[in-house]
Amino acid sequence: MAHWLSVPELEAMLQDMNARSADLEVLCAAVDAIVAGLDRPVKKVRSGRMVTFEAPGLAFYNVSVRQDGYRVLYQHEAAQLDLTYGYTDDLAWRICGYPCSPAQMRQARQQAEREGIAGKKLPPRFFRPPRRQEQG
Repeated sequence: MAHWLSVPELEAMLQDMNARSADLEVLCAAVDAIVAGLDRPVKKVRSGRMVTFEAPGLAFYNVSVRQDGYRVLYQHEAAQLDLTYGYTDDLAWRICGYPCSPAQMRQARQQAEREGIAGKKLPPRFFRPPRRQEQG
């Protein structure tokens, strides 16, 4: 099985999906590509115009399209968190259990090295979802 940081064809294909408008079919295809290429256990549950993605230890509930991004509603017995992801590939990698895309991981490691942070596990601040730039 390939390592997630060494699959350039898969990474390029997912990055190309960012050029398309946010769409649940595109997101499902991106997740399916990662599942097939890296043998990730992700289950999809469709409910109308929403999809819930479940993997061991995490779940992305009620994923829907809002404007030009993906809305994810996290629900917990004590709290609810509403997030928006601007890029298909970023959300697909996260759904499959990765903290970010391979390109973002390479950038995070370079930044950590510049800041003198050593170790394999980087702080969460390196993995905030990127936002789309407003055009106009």
